[in-house]
Amino acid sequence: MKKRLLFFLMVFCFVSLVFSQNNTWGNLKKIHLYNSIKKYDKVLENLQLINLDGMNKKETEKVTSKLINFGDYYFSEGKHELSKNFYKKVLEISPGFWYVYNKLGKINNKKGNVVFNLEYGFKQLLMILKDFDSSFLILNTFFNVLFFSSIFVFFIFSFILFTRYFQLAGNDLFINKKGMLSIKRVFFVLIILFWPIFIFSGWMVYPFLIIGFLWVYLDVYERKTTLFILILILILTFLFSFNNVLENNFKQKSFDIIRNVYKGSLFEKKLYDKFDDELKVIQALSYYKDGQYKTALSILNSMEKSYKSKFKYNLLGNLYFKLGRISDSVESYRKSLVVWGDDKFIINNFTLALLRNNESNRIKTFNSFARLYPKINELKMEELYLKDIKISQKVLWKRLFNGSRKKFELISFIKNLFIEFLKSPFIYYIIIFIIYILFTKKIFISLGQSINCIKCSKIIKNDLEHKFSKMCDECHQLFLIKDIVFLEAKIIKERELNKKYRRKYLFNLLLSIIIPGLNLNFKERSKVFIIFGVCFYFLLGFYIFNRIIFEKVYLTSPIFVHFIGFIALIFYLSINLYSLKGD
Repeated sequence: MKKRLLFFLMVFCFVSLVFSQNNTWGNLKKIHLYNSIKKYDKVLENLQLINLDGMNKKETEKVTSKLINFGDYYFSEGKHELSKNFYKKVLEISPGFWYVYNKLGKINNKKGNVVFNLEYGFKQLLMILKDFDSSFLILNTFFNVLFFSSIFVFFIFSFILFTRYFQLAGNDLFINKKGMLSIKRVFFVLIILFWPIFIFSGWMVYPFLIIGFLWVYLDVYERKTTLFILILILILTFLFSFNNVLENNFKQKSFDIIRNVYKGSLFEKKLYDKFDDELKVIQALSYYKDGQYKTALSILNSMEKSYKSKFKYNLLGNLYFKLGRISDSVESYRKSLVVWGDDKFIINNFTLALLRNNESNRIKTFNSFARLYPKINELKMEELYLKDIKISQKVLWKRLFNGSRKKFELISFIKNLFIEFLKSPFIYYIIIFIIYILFTKKIFISLGQSINCIKCSKIIKNDLEHKFSKMCDECHQLFLIKDIVFLEAKIIKERELNKKYRRKYLFNLLLSIIIPGLNLNFKERSKVFIIFGVCFYFLLGFYIFNRIIFEKVYLTSPIFVHFIGFIALIFYLSINLYSLKGD
């Protein structure tokens, strides 16, 4: 008897599910049932019927979460096609879940179709950019990493020049006429060289001090390269200052309130009464989505009558429709169309309201509007539902640039930008750099008197004796004076120099593993090194910081970030291969 009862109960549940109303929750139940009896064709059939029309935010998130769980379950079971269908459905009905593309990417990796991840990465990037917080995060990282990449490359370049000319400067400054090390001179030079460090902390001041102090030793090409990177740093400092202005605006308490209003937070009356009309519309929309129609209506009615926008009138139309005031709804949609023109969402809602209108002259009213908006005649034959308005994130970007204000004040923005630019220490670093160039030679008269022998790199004085040949006495005798007596010695010397050059070359190659393109600095291609270096460290930094930040905030990093890391690797190999060209 119990077995029969259980059997009939199961049959009843099955039949009730099969013939239940065709809605999202019913379809999810059917998916559960058909999954349990392994009828996957029916699972897919019911999956296609799922939509989120008329659902609030909490219900949408719940349905989406269940679909993702189904996708994860099928992926773990090795049913990748089924899993793929569930993930694609999530992206179709709820585009905000960008990390689902990562799950689709894993399926492609399993199948060996890695190339298709390029498409997913591009679509995912477009989706992320539609979210204000994520897009601001990317923009902020972009400017910060670009700026610090240029400073880091300048630091490397200054270190290369330091290793090249430090011995020359030391010979001129620290060695007295007797050929002995002068301790007093050492301390005096260190004070003159490093006093700015006590004022400006951090590693970024060093390149300006080093190159400014060694300026007299630099050749024409090195000086031009230095000026090139300083101009680049000035431009990027301006962009960095612009980014700081936006970042400061982002951190303002007033902007935090605006963001929360946009995200759907519900504020109390004493707070939202202080909002401007644009914010009141967004706040009313939040109350509308929460089902508090009367509160939303009271917020809209408290606004200035002079304020007109399609969002205000369309929301009013939706509210009146929900409250059963159809004639008021029709009038609101009409005003919205007058303000904004032939908008497809407003036309949809307008048509629905006209069809639900119970006034005696509704047919006449419908026909008159149909002549003005021909799209109405097409829509009346379709199954219509009320569409909610969507406020674009442009509102947030506009407020971010405006410093949370409704109207943009150009003078105020330029003032803030100029203040941030002056606050940047790099302006003062450049001033110190110029002072060093102008006065170091006057303070230290002996600076710049030593040079390297162009053959063996031995330190010699740049006097009349060596001015033209730029060789030490030994190299001058071996390489310039053509005497058979010195032929054997010349061959031995050339072998020693070649051996020394090879050791130096191999050392630079090893350093190129850490600093890509290092060899370019020894071939009078420093500008190329600067450009390639900034690009490489930007790509690498952008990859690392975005990956860290996204994984911290969203527990996963987007596909496009991994592609940037891959591009950085390709760039790294390309720079090193290019630096070997001609060797």
